[in-house]
Amino acid sequence: MRWVPATAEERQLVHKELEAILTSYHFRGSKRYPAFLKYVVEAALDTRLGDLKERTLGVEVFGRDPTYDTNADPVVRISAGEVRKRIAQYYHENGNGLRVQIELPLGSYVPEFIPRSPIRETTPLGNPPTAADSFAENLAQPPRFSWLTVAALTTLMLIAAVFATLWYHKSSPRNFSGVDELWGPFLKSPGQVLIVVGPVLQEALVSSAAKNGAIDSLTGRYDHVSVLSAVALAHLASVLQEYGRTYEVRESTETSLADLRARPVIMIGAVNNAWTMNAVNHLRFRFTFDGRIAKIQDTQDIQNSPWSFDVTDSSRSVTTDYAIVARFQDAIAEAPVLVIAGLGPNGTEVASEFATGPQYIKQIAEKVPADWEKKNFELVIKMDVIGSKSGPPVLLAAYSW
Repeated sequence: MRWVPATAEERQLVHKELEAILTSYHFRGSKRYPAFLKYVVEAALDTRLGDLKERTLGVEVFGRDPTYDTNADPVVRISAGEVRKRIAQYYHENGNGLRVQIELPLGSYVPEFIPRSPIRETTPLGNPPTAADSFAENLAQPPRFSWLTVAALTTLMLIAAVFATLWYHKSSPRNFSGVDELWGPFLKSPGQVLIVVGPVLQEALVSSAAKNGAIDSLTGRYDHVSVLSAVALAHLASVLQEYGRTYEVRESTETSLADLRARPVIMIGAVNNAWTMNAVNHLRFRFTFDGRIAKIQDTQDIQNSPWSFDVTDSSRSVTTDYAIVARFQDAIAEAPVLVIAGLGPNGTEVASEFATGPQYIKQIAEKVPADWEKKNFELVIKMDVIGSKSGPPVLLAAYSW
């Protein structure tokens, strides 16, 4: 049974909780996700459940035309998945002493309001605390972080990102123009698909862990996959799930050559994934890394390859990232390989959007021959990065063989 706020005080608690979530750093840097969450919460409080449908949300929240194709433009589904992930992050950091909790269940756009009993120390003197006091205490309580907390949070975000994107799987595949062509070898090849994800660069991990006195925590698997790599994993896994393909996820450092053989492989990340660096080393566009400058090099025009990224420079608020999207039949793996790899983490995330978005995939046909879907191909992608936000992908160069 769902709890429904019935009194003015209960509704006020929900509104205060919504305000706390929307003003947290998880949401305040975005316009799309706060608008989505605020709309569905207010509609639920007003019992306007008929408005909580995908098409209605697309029109009312995101300004889409009432006749728009929800399959070709899954903005509502993608936004809902991101909202679920950010809510999970918020409550992981602010979960103690809540009077009410807002959740957006998988498979639904109808939020749930969950009353909680706050855990308090006994107050020997004074009047009993009010709901407003409880809310103020919650906002004043700063989150406590440790190295182990950050590691656990990263794992939680990885899981949340994957499952938030996969919830809308249907019994029959969607007819995405372009997606079938790019993903064909992976949808038709026998065997379970292996997804190999690069962890955060080990030098950074060791330095951070040493400061926190927690070297032992480095031994845990999947504790150090970045959030943007997790988002990329979610985008790619959603396509496999949509078409009913099973897959296994491994960190690159936990993957052997035997693991790669005789099954389709997806590689996520570049300089943090040795398998990616090795796989593209024989291709026209390849990665180079000297410990400071990561670069995509055109082996047919080495002197004119301006695609580079200083991985040690954190001072720039506005920059550009580059990525490679490549699909080819690998002689070592003896199976199709898909590379989704940026010079930086933003590049990896946006490359995954390019490989799963019909509006981006159609750019391939403008750069390579008409029968590109039957060939190996390699693409160079560019995206602007402002702060931590990535712009849309732009296809710079392409090669097929």
